[in-house]
Amino acid sequence: MKKKQILRHRLVLGLLLIAAAALFTWAQSVLADSADEDLPPSSFADYFLPFAQERIYQEPEDYELESSVPISSFPMIGLEDIVFIPPIPIAEPTPATVTTLTSEYIQRLMSFDYLVSNIFLVDRYTALFPSDIDTEAFLRTDLRIDTTVTGPQVLIFHTHSLERFVDSNPLNPMDSVVGVGRHLAELLSNYGIEVLHYTAQFDVVDGRPQRRGAYERMEPVIQQVLADNPSIQMVIDLHRDGVREGHGPFITYINGERMARIMFFNGLSRQYRGGQVTEVPWLPNPYQQENLNLSFRLQLAANELFPGFARRAYLREFRYSLHMMPMSMFVEVGNQYNTVDEAMRAMGPLAEIIAAVVLQGPSLQ
Repeated sequence: MKKKQILRHRLVLGLLLIAAAALFTWAQSVLADSADEDLPPSSFADYFLPFAQERIYQEPEDYELESSVPISSFPMIGLEDIVFIPPIPIAEPTPATVTTLTSEYIQRLMSFDYLVSNIFLVDRYTALFPSDIDTEAFLRTDLRIDTTVTGPQVLIFHTHSLERFVDSNPLNPMDSVVGVGRHLAELLSNYGIEVLHYTAQFDVVDGRPQRRGAYERMEPVIQQVLADNPSIQMVIDLHRDGVREGHGPFITYINGERMARIMFFNGLSRQYRGGQVTEVPWLPNPYQQENLNLSFRLQLAANELFPGFARRAYLREFRYSLHMMPMSMFVEVGNQYNTVDEAMRAMGPLAEIIAAVVLQGPSLQ
């Protein structure tokens, strides 16, 4: 009798193990990369944790940086908030590059199919509708910022300050995405734009790395920064992308220089599950159209000035840091396999692209 019970228990245990293996295999297939190499992968938690009945956090997070390692291993000491003031009157600001669109290209941009194949990359768990993109209206919108106002006109910050590169020195804060943001701020100031680089860490809690909840911790702080600096007209949340092991760096060459590729990123506050599209009411973004317009225009400028530099603008289901101001940018620089130098070099073309969009008038008169 006991032998039969033991055999029965072993059979049940074997079936449970088989079921667990099947579930794991299914989860891996769900999270597999798209055939498009530009599709950024996400963690298991990104897709399954956010859809619980009771939500604690507003945005999905990768948990790779959560650990018991003290923040002394991830220092940001030594970087302070700095306002980069344009180098005047001792030097004239760098003139913004003028971009133009041919009538033939504008006609192609009127096609929604062309947009989702060449300009935007839509995540499988969200949806973009033709009504979201009014190409003619986007091209006629004046996105210029006023550089004559007193105070910083652009804010750069980092929801994820601990993102580093393959050869980053953990003891050098300039080797992180924050150092890359500092370089971008300095370059933008050469175009006559006053930039505040804000270095607060939102992915650190009680002295330890903690990505979960970073967007919630970021929002009230950045809202206060905006309230304290009413001259700010555009915000940039600068990140470093993450890919699965073995993918390799995102690389392009501009004028013979090897550098990281960048990607503009938008959240649509919209989920696609089981053939159904539903809005995300707890994550409203009153500036979604303006966000999309800015990414659209930046992508067009990037494609014209530096073909291959910008991956397609990626659209996901949440809102991230894009709901606090109409002119809000979320930019990914390279990935964890890029070097610090590659990321730093990418800031030159990115600054030129930004200046071309925010310092010249509409693309279509």
